[in-house]
Amino acid sequence: MLKVWFFFALAFLASSLSSAHAKEALDLVIIETLPVPIVAESRGEFEKELIRIMPEHDINITTYNAEGSEIRAKEILDELAQESKPDLIVSVATLATRALNAAEEFFETPKLFMVVSAPVEEGIVPAIGAVSKRNMTGESHVLDAKVKLDMLDGVLRASNPETPFTIGLVHSTYPSSSNLVNQLLALDSEYENINLVAVSTPYLEGDDGLVEMTDSIVASLDQKSAELDGYWLSSGPLAEAKGLVKKVNEKTGLLPLFAESISSVKKGALIGVVSEPASIGKSAARKAKLILQRKSARDIPVGKMDTYTVAVNVTTAIKLQLPIPSSYLKLSKEHVYQ
Repeated sequence: MLKVWFFFALAFLASSLSSAHAKEALDLVIIETLPVPIVAESRGEFEKELIRIMPEHDINITTYNAEGSEIRAKEILDELAQESKPDLIVSVATLATRALNAAEEFFETPKLFMVVSAPVEEGIVPAIGAVSKRNMTGESHVLDAKVKLDMLDGVLRASNPETPFTIGLVHSTYPSSSNLVNQLLALDSEYENINLVAVSTPYLEGDDGLVEMTDSIVASLDQKSAELDGYWLSSGPLAEAKGLVKKVNEKTGLLPLFAESISSVKKGALIGVVSEPASIGKSAARKAKLILQRKSARDIPVGKMDTYTVAVNVTTAIKLQLPIPSSYLKLSKEHVYQ
C-alpha cells in the first residue's frame, strides 16, 4: 500500500512541476504590406528577437502578405475579425498599417507598426512623441528630411559649386514615398546648393507593378537627364526595385546623389542613410515585449529610430568630383563602397 501511495505522490509531483514550467502561449498576427527586402528582413529580425527575449513564452506567429494592396490588407483584417483576437497585431510598412489603424474591429486590440516613415501624416499620432488613442504604437524608421538635406549639402558645399545641383526626387505615389518627397520639397529653398525637382510615377501593386514603375521612372529620368545632375531615391517600393540604379545609369548616365537604402549605395549612390532591418526588427521586438507583458500600447509614445547606418560610395564621389568629408567616412565605417 505504501508503494502505491509513493507512486501516486511522485506522479502528482511530476505533474505539478510540469505545469509550473509550462510556457504561456501568445498569439501574434503579422500583416506585411508586400515582401520587398526591407519589409521581409525587418519582419524576420522581429520574430527572431522576440522569441529570443521572451524564452518563457510559446509565441505563435501567423504572417499575412497584403500583396502591396491596402484593399487586400482590409480583407485580411475582415477575415481575422471572425476569429478570436490575437494578443498583438503587427503591421509592417504603410498600407498594412493604414488599414490596421482604421479597423474598428481591432480598436481595443494591441497594435504595433514598423517600417512606416510618416506616422504623423498617416494620422496615427498628432506628433512624434505622442501616444495613439487607438491602442497602437511603433517607430518611424527614417531620418528627418532636414538632417538628410544637411548631409547632402555638406558634400556638395565642399566642392564649391558655381550653380546648384539639380536633383530629381524619384518616387511613386506610394504614401510614405510621397510624404517624404513633400517634406524635402518644403525645405528646398533653404539650400543654395540644391535644386529639387519631383520625378513621380503612379504606384502600382504587385511584382508586375514594380517592373512597370521602374520602367516609367527610367523613361522620365531619360527625358529630364539634360537638366539633372543626379537623383534622390526616396524610400518606398521603388527603393527596393531590383536593377533600378543600373537601368537608370545605363540609359541616362545619372547616379543617385542620395538613397535611402544601403544596397543602392553599393550599386552607385553617392551617400545613403537608413535604419537597417536588424535594428528595425529588434527595436520593434522590445516594444512588443512590453505590450505582451500587459503594458498598454496607448502608453507607449510613437517615436523615431535612434540607430542609423551611413554609407558612401567613393567611386561615385570621384566620378562626380565631390569630396567626401572625413566625418562622413568615419560615420560610414564598414559601409564605404567603391
